[in-house]
Parts: sequence; structure tokens; C-alpha cells
Amino acid sequence: MSKLILLPKLAVTGIKKNGATYFPYILAGMFSVFLFFVFSSIQFNDLMKNMPHSTYLMVLMGIGLVLLGIILIPFMLYTNSFLIKRRKMELGLYSILGLEKKHIAIMMFFETLFIFCMVFAGGIILGVVFSKLLFLVLLNLAGLPVNTDFALSFKALKITALFFIGVNVLNLIINLIQVFRSNPNDLMKGAKSGEKAPKRLWISALLGVLFLGAGYFIAIRTKLDANIFLNFFLAVMLVILGTHYFFTAGIIAVLKILKGNRKFYYYKLNYTTISGMLYRMKKSAASLANICIFSTMTIITLLCTMSLWFGTDSVLKFQFPFDMQVNFKVVDANTIKLLETKLSELSGKTNVNAKDKIAFSYVKGAVRKEDDKFVRLKENEMLYNRDSIKLLTLKSYNAMEGRNEKLEDKEVLVYSAGQDFGFDNVMLGNEKYSVKKELKEAVFEPKATANRFSKNYYLIVKDENAVNNILNETGNSGKKGVYSVQFNLAGEEKDKKEFASLLVKWVNGQKELISFSNGFEGREETVSMYGGLLFLGVFFGIVFSMCLLLIMYYKQITEGYDDRDNFSIMQKVGMSDLEVRGTIKRQILLVFFLPLLFAVFHTMAGFGMISELLGTLFLFNRTLIIATAIIVSSIFAVLYGLCYILTSKVYYKLVRQMN
Repeated sequence: MSKLILLPKLAVTGIKKNGATYFPYILAGMFSVFLFFVFSSIQFNDLMKNMPHSTYLMVLMGIGLVLLGIILIPFMLYTNSFLIKRRKMELGLYSILGLEKKHIAIMMFFETLFIFCMVFAGGIILGVVFSKLLFLVLLNLAGLPVNTDFALSFKALKITALFFIGVNVLNLIINLIQVFRSNPNDLMKGAKSGEKAPKRLWISALLGVLFLGAGYFIAIRTKLDANIFLNFFLAVMLVILGTHYFFTAGIIAVLKILKGNRKFYYYKLNYTTISGMLYRMKKSAASLANICIFSTMTIITLLCTMSLWFGTDSVLKFQFPFDMQVNFKVVDANTIKLLETKLSELSGKTNVNAKDKIAFSYVKGAVRKEDDKFVRLKENEMLYNRDSIKLLTLKSYNAMEGRNEKLEDKEVLVYSAGQDFGFDNVMLGNEKYSVKKELKEAVFEPKATANRFSKNYYLIVKDENAVNNILNETGNSGKKGVYSVQFNLAGEEKDKKEFASLLVKWVNGQKELISFSNGFEGREETVSMYGGLLFLGVFFGIVFSMCLLLIMYYKQITEGYDDRDNFSIMQKVGMSDLEVRGTIKRQILLVFFLPLLFAVFHTMAGFGMISELLGTLFLFNRTLIIATAIIVSSIFAVLYGLCYILTSKVYYKLVRQMN
């Protein structure tokens, strides 16, 4: 038979005979193509560009596509290493039987080609069938207009094809290098070789502890400030490195310490368990580290996105407490009259009424806060060092809040939109004022103690003379007042949006305008962004779970083939069948549930940082975040257990084949 016919046939036969190894890989590959194609189709769809409030969604999908590629490349390379390892004995046998390495290379090329065709065709078909449905789900979550005219993108098809061709070519090159650098004897032994333990075990174990400790320390101590994102990435990198070193060396070091304790080690149950664990950890450490990392990524990704989604209402209430907010420079009384007249005119034209309306004047000054002092800014002081004080007269405050507070000279009421001021006195320049009361709430701005980015401090003072005195003392003399109007709208939804649209057009043409907040538009954009984040979070949770499941599956196969031979040896040295099965079951449970345990530890250590990060998106409801963390972790633990049960069936099936 011609080699041109034989080699493709051998490739097909190899795939069929190794179905237990190849079938999950092909399914995972199809799903990867499907995900990448769907992301690309949404990203490059013309409908997205023309939809209102889809800007954030476009950015998120673009970032998601890049991250998906970054995740899939190492994952597919990693799973390919399992495939080639299981095939090495077969390839070595072909070499012994007379096939030259170039012929083996051709056969492997056909294997890669056939698998790519199956994977790509299956993934694209899934994409064509479900991409429209997923697009509609995304639009619904993002609160965007649902349009069914979704067309497939040839650009997305091209990018998907190029990406997966590149990955498959890279896998083929790696496989060919391994084959050409090995002799037939090495290939025959390849399937039995495990993951190499580190040469400097104790140093690596110490590094694992140090990296994990440093990562945990940063995660626990980090607060919401300008460096939080840098600290987050540093903590993540340290924990990933620490996890790798801890699993590849740290656990082995602990087992060796236990082995050194003769009284503990030479107890029959401990002897077999520790010896078996040492053997398994040396072979499986790197894989278990990856399982732990993917488990942590799944939990944290879902925790963040689900928390944001469940907390959307509280975020919107904090960000946009009013439908409309207009801030004008107070040039003279006519400015205020002009604004009030226009609001009344638009209200009549659109048939809506303003409700919950508050209007007040204040003067804003720039300062630098040093504990209980607000001091003058230095020349060219950096923006991140600046705080702001907003000065209101007692008369204005009482009228707005409906209260009857009283103040003496050199007395103030203090309100912080973020962390409490927390002092009984306040130094304003060189003048000392007594804090009669620190307000815990105010109608003009919501408060969040966890909001450490807020640098707004409201000072309610006795009268205009006190305002001018404080401005002079803090280097803000000559500052003009601000007239702020905040209100909600009552009426039909379309009428309220028309009012908002007309007001936007008018205020943008006013030279006295300082700022304008449209709560309707802001809420829609926020919902769009959080809906997109939820979509990404669920998708990436599925991707991480797929990676996790496939790694667990291949580890069970590897353990099964190895234990099939070890099983009979353990019986020959005097252990009963029940004892052997019990020992192996304990070892497998320990090996596969250690990653879950450490994933929970990682999540607990990083919870404070996660809460702070969510604070940058104005989610300060820690009770909600804790509840979501418990729910997500519990559901993930159940699914992890189900994955273990499903994959362990493959393991026990392989082990029983030796009987």
C-alpha cells in the first residue's frame, strides 16, 4: 500500500483507537472555536456600532476577545501535552516497526489536519446556530434594543480560522520536536514519565510559601486608592507563582516531613497514603496547580460579575440619586432666575413635573487635607493631592433639609461623601473651628463610607461672612458660587426622556454651565456596561470550567493507566482488594480536592481586594458581596464534586481493566 494512503489511514486509526483521549479534546476544541467565533461575530457586527449606549459593550467585547485568546492558547498547548504523552508509546512502536521519523511526522500532520477540520467545522456550525441567540441574550442583559437582524461576519470567520490554524500549527511543531529529539526507546517510556519534581525542593517550597504570603498580604492590606489596580495584578501574579511552587514543591516537602516522623509514617494506613501521595504529587503537581488557578479564576470571575449584576440598583441609586442635576455659576440673581424659568418652561412643554427637587448655593474651594486640617495648596500641586471643600450657609442647609440647626461663631457642621471626617475640630488655614456635628446623611449627595476615592467635604457654616473668611484662609478667595438644582421627573417615560433631551440641548449652550448630569442616560449606560460584564463573566466562567474539567479528565486518565499496574503490585505485597481500593480512593480524593480547598483560601484572602475593586464601580454593599461569594463558592464546589465523580468513573474503569 502506498505511504500516501497508509499514513492518512494510520492517522484516522490513531484518532479512533485513542478516542477516550481525543474525544474530549475535540469537544473542547469545538467549544473553543464556538466561543471565539461568537465573540468575534458580535465584536465586528455593524449593528453594535449603531446602537445607543453600546460603546462600553463594544470595548468590553473587544477586551473579552483578547483575553479569550490569551486563555485558550496556553490551555490548548497544555492539553496537547497530554495527548502527545499518551501517544508516545504508539509512535515509538511505529518507529520500531520501520516507520521513519519523517513518515511519523507526515502521519501527525494528517492527525492535526483531521482534528482541526472536525473542531473548526463543529465550532462554526455551533456558532451559526447559536450566535444570534447569544447576541439577543447579550442585548437583553445590556438593556439595549433587541434587533433580530443579526448577520454573520466573514471577518469574524477569517480571524477565528487564522487564530486556530496558528494554535494547531504551534501544537504540531511542539509534537514534532519531541518526536525528532527522542529515540524509539524514549518514546516507549514517554507515557510512563511524570511531571518532574523541582531539583531544589526546599528552596522551591520556601518560595511557594513566601509568594503566597506576599500575595495574601497585598490582597488583605490593599485599600481603594490610586494604586489598587497595580496591587491587584501584583497580588494575582504572586499567588499564581506561589500556587505553582506550593503544589510542585511545598506539598511534597510537607509529605516528606510526615514521612520522616517514624511513628506517624509506619502506621499501615498512613504509610500507604503518604507513599502514594508522594508518588502522585510528583507526577501531578503542575496539573493540580493549574486546576487550582482555574478554579480560583472561575469563582472570582463569577463573584465579581454576579455581585455587580445583583447590586446594580444600589449602584444606580448611588451614582444617579436624581434624574437631573444642573450646576451653574452664580454670576448674579438673573442666572438663577434664567435656569428656574427654563425648567418651568420645559416642564410645561413636555407635560412632566419636577419632584423631590432641591436647590442650593455653595462655594467650592480646592485644598489639601492633612488629618483634621485643610491647608492651602502649593503652587503646581498635583491633582491627586487635592481635596475639595464645599461651603454652605446654615440658612441654605436648613431650608433644603427642613431643619432648624443653630451654629455659633467658629462652629461648623461637617459632611463627608466618603469616609467620615472623624475629628472634633477642623483647622481651615490658620483658623480653628469646632465641629458641632458630623452629618451621616444629606439630601444633596449620597454617602458611602467605603468610598475612599471621594474627596468632597461639605462644611455648613453660620453665614456668608464665615464662608468668605474660610475662602481667604484656604487660599480660595474670589471663588464664585455654584447654584445646584437636582430633581426627579414625574410623567410618562417618553415625556421624561424628551424633557431630558431638550434640557441637554439648552444647558450645553449656556456659558454659565459648570456640569450637567442626565440620570436617564447614565443609568442606561451603566446597565449596558454591567450587562456586558455579566455576559463576559458567565462566558469566562464556562471557559475556565471547561479548562478545569478537561485537565481533571486527563489527570484521571493518567492516574488510571499508572494505577492499573500499581494495583496488582499492592495486592502482591499483602494488601487486600478492599484496602487497596480504599487507599487509592483516599489518595485520589486528597489529590483532586486540594486544588478546591486552596481555591477557596485564595478567594477568602482576596475578598477584601475584590470588595475594594468593586468599590471603584460604586458597589459598596459588602453584605451583598459576601452573600454572592458564599453562593458562588458553594455552587462551584458542588459542580467541582460532580466533575470529580464523572471523571473518576473513567479512572476506575481503567483500573478495573487489569482484573
